[in-house]
Amino acid sequence: MQLLQELMDVRKALAAQKVLLDELVKTSAVPYIDRLPNELLAEIFLLLKDDVDERTSLASVSRRWRAVLISIPSMWSKFDLDAEYDCPAKLLELYLKRSRRAPLTILIGSILPELDVILPHANRWHTLRIVDYTSETLEIITHITFPSLQHLLLYGGGLSLDDVLTMRSWAPALKHLELEEWEPPLRRPLCQIIPAESLEELSITSGGHDWKFKQDSMHFPLLRRLELHIGDPIPFLEAIVAPKLASFCFTPDLHIEPISKTFAGTRMKFNNVSHLALSSAYVVDQETLVLVELLCQIFCGIRHADVHMDYVSMLFTRFGQCPIDHWTCIESLDIQSLTLGSAEPFRELLSWFEKRRRFGQKKLHLKLTGQHVTDELVMLNTSDTLFRKLQDCCASVVLDCILVSPEMYLPTSAGSLLSSCSAVNL
Repeated sequence: MQLLQELMDVRKALAAQKVLLDELVKTSAVPYIDRLPNELLAEIFLLLKDDVDERTSLASVSRRWRAVLISIPSMWSKFDLDAEYDCPAKLLELYLKRSRRAPLTILIGSILPELDVILPHANRWHTLRIVDYTSETLEIITHITFPSLQHLLLYGGGLSLDDVLTMRSWAPALKHLELEEWEPPLRRPLCQIIPAESLEELSITSGGHDWKFKQDSMHFPLLRRLELHIGDPIPFLEAIVAPKLASFCFTPDLHIEPISKTFAGTRMKFNNVSHLALSSAYVVDQETLVLVELLCQIFCGIRHADVHMDYVSMLFTRFGQCPIDHWTCIESLDIQSLTLGSAEPFRELLSWFEKRRRFGQKKLHLKLTGQHVTDELVMLNTSDTLFRKLQDCCASVVLDCILVSPEMYLPTSAGSLLSSCSAVNL
């Protein structure tokens, strides 16, 4: 009996020790984030590299995090030179040292003495965004060559491009150019100002100005994407020669003169353009609708289209040939900023899709993108006959940022898909 009692005491002691050890493990357990190897932790930090303020917060968490952050050059390669960001010259020098040889991203919003600290590293400038004091900044930097500069945004604020020094002289490797609020040049051809021979992406935003040039006078041999936010894009499209252009994005702007109703180029000029995005302005008038119809004819080889809801009634008319019928190779369609206050857009879409099915045309992939959720909650009843018919006519239907009735469930037999979105209720 005594031996049995001793054995039971030992077991009790072991059980007590196990409980104690479990408690110690729980209290001293290493957090999961600290179990990650430095390489994986660095990849997580890189997701926040565009947030200049966040890197300082991360560096104050622990010695290990600080060491990992300092070891990542690209975490220290973005600089905001703006009056709102007080960054002393010595701190900029420290960040430049940490960035080592990483390409630099520079945002200039005011003329600060700190610009002199970064200019000696001109060979590493990769992205430059000048959002204010543009004229003064250009006077300083255009006498320096930036051999690695590939992305450039210039805010003009109503200035004329005639006053800009030829970009190829100081940005010879430029690939992506954004011109915001500039007046078109009058004294010099545009191609003498921008490096047209190296550009792959060009974006022009110009309120109320007409960009008219001689037909086929501007050659962009490498241009793949063109974005225009101007009143009348037709003269600009007539003026360019871009054999590799694959994507065109258009947002109508204010127009003083009447908009073009015809296109002087051939139907084959933009035959390689496979993506078209038609965004909306504040007010879509009749002239703009006519212009959009003309664009459908010009870009007849479209395979993927993003269309704002404001153009649905015109593009998908129920009678006769629709403007969108010019897209004989269309594969996918994204209707953007869809509102659910009326079923009319669905009826117009359905009518067009049913017509395609009757003629034996290939089913398309349809995406319906809603507006940002407001206080007025309008939900889509996915069991509605209209919506079911639309599903049957499409290869797939994707819903994005659209509220769905909680008692309904989207069937997948027709190839429909509900994208993950915090605003969607199932």
